[in-house]
This record gives sequence, C-alpha cells and structure tokens, in this order.
Amino acid sequence: MKSTLMKIGVMLISIMWLGVGSQAFAKSPPVSMLTQVKGKIEYSKNGTKWKKVRRNKFLFEGYMVRTGGDGSAKLVNQTTNMSRDVGANTEFKVGKKGGELVSGSISDPSQASGSMVASLNKRFAKAQRYTTVRRSVAKKKKKKMKLNTIKVVTLSATHPDLVWQGMGSDISYTLTIDGTTHSVAAVSGSMVRFTVPALSAGDHEYAVELIKGGKSIFKPRKSSHIKWLGGSTLATFEQGLKAVQTAAPGDDFLVANYMEEKGMIVAAMDMYRKYFTENADDIDMYPMLIKSYHDLKLKDMKKAEAVKYNQMLDSEG
Repeated sequence: MKSTLMKIGVMLISIMWLGVGSQAFAKSPPVSMLTQVKGKIEYSKNGTKWKKVRRNKFLFEGYMVRTGGDGSAKLVNQTTNMSRDVGANTEFKVGKKGGELVSGSISDPSQASGSMVASLNKRFAKAQRYTTVRRSVAKKKKKKMKLNTIKVVTLSATHPDLVWQGMGSDISYTLTIDGTTHSVAAVSGSMVRFTVPALSAGDHEYAVELIKGGKSIFKPRKSSHIKWLGGSTLATFEQGLKAVQTAAPGDDFLVANYMEEKGMIVAAMDMYRKYFTENADDIDMYPMLIKSYHDLKLKDMKKAEAVKYNQMLDSEG
C-alpha cells in the first residue's frame, strides 16, 4: 500500500512539473518561409481562421496560405534553401517538403539567393524545451545565493552590453574582466546590464561577484568568457549582417537570428524583444526570445515569458 501511494505521489509531482507547456514542447521547426510578400496574402493554421501576412512569415507543417488577385510571394524551403514563386489567386498547404498546391500557381523550385536561416531549425527545436512552465508541489528550500552567467558571449564596440540575472535590490556586483574590476550598482529588476569598455580583439575572461552589505557573498569558481570582435572578425560579421539586411530590409527577426548564430546573444535578445514588441501577433516564433533569456541565464525573465507564451497559445485556441 505504501509503495502504491509513493508511486501515485511521484506521478502527481511529474504532472505538476510538466506544467502548461506540453503543447509548445511538441512543436516542430518551421518548414518554409514566405518572403517578398506583396498584395493580399493570408495564412491559416486550421483552414478556418485566416490572418493577413504583412511581412516575412515562417510557415509550419499543416498551415494553409492563399493569395488574392494582387498577391505574390516567394516560398523558401527551410531545409533545401530552394525558392518557389507563388502567384496570384493561389492556395497551398504546407507539407513536410514545402508547399502542396491546392489551386493557382507555384513555380518549380530554384536555388534561393543566400541562406539567412541555415541554423534556425536546430535552434528552434532546442527553444521548445524552454517554453514549458515547471511547477513543483514540493516546498522550496532556501538555497545559498548563487549567480550563473553565460559562459561565452560575443561583444563588440557596436554591441558592448553584458547582462546577467538581477539578484535583488540589496545585492550589488563586482565585475572583473581580465583582472580589472568594475563596481555595478544593485537593481530592483530581473536583469542587470553593464556596458563593457572597449577591449582588444579576442578572448577575455570575466566573472561576476555578489556583494551584500559591503561583503562578498558569492564568487564564481570559474571565469566566463567574452569574445570581442575587432579587425577582420568584425569586418566579416558586419559583412554578413549587411547581407541579411539587404536580403530582408527591415526584418528585425532575421537580424536577431543572425546575431544569435554569431554568438552575440545580448544583441540578439534586444532585437528579438524589439521584433516581438512590434509584431505581437507572431506567436509561432516567440520561443526564440525565450531561448535567448535561457542562454543568458535570465531565469526570471525566461519563466515570465514562457508563461506569457503559453497564455497566448491558450487564447489562440
């Protein structure tokens, strides 16, 4: 009897830990992306409720797309990077291999110019893990104060900010970079932001110490690393960034994706935040913002946004 009760207890705890994110966890990466959107274009997740497409749009398996008499776009396969022209008065369903024509016209595939989202699918799949909101029934024990920071982050003169989890309004910080210390004041919010003074190109060690009442209460055993872009590495980064901006003018999401791919996670987070503030209806790709909080060890913001994401999914029906 005791054994049975223990098993039931474990099952209940497991259910509570799964939380509200199981629907998001199972979502597969996008199959295709609509670009060069012109005229009237709509998409639907279920074939009944349709929404307008006003910008580049990632499409998932099972989505439906239709164009009006003045509508046109390019449909880019995320796996093959092959592009197809979508004509006016066309309807298609997104399958595993791309667009499956229902009516109208879609051209034969041709090689798309460049690959702006080459590594997106793998990172999107990983991002799904962080959309689950875990809730434990067990009473939390008071733990010793500890701060985790991102182990490797890329910064530059254009994007010099370093961030970490805010530990409370009574906690200040000592940031040490290559032996040079910087005092960082306490904040009441969930994120501390510090603008790193210009460094030489290459690798630099950093560590963040917690200070309370003028005394150190936590010091990391191992240093983390800043990769500072300069010289040829900065030129290569800027060249790639310009290519993305030229291929997709005004698309902050693809800029954020490029920055994340290059290790500039803070800059990527800022750009994702800007994108989703301006495009609150793009729920599908929201896990990428949550992932940036996870990568930066911003646990409070990660949890808050995961809750918000699941609420948006629920309201969408």
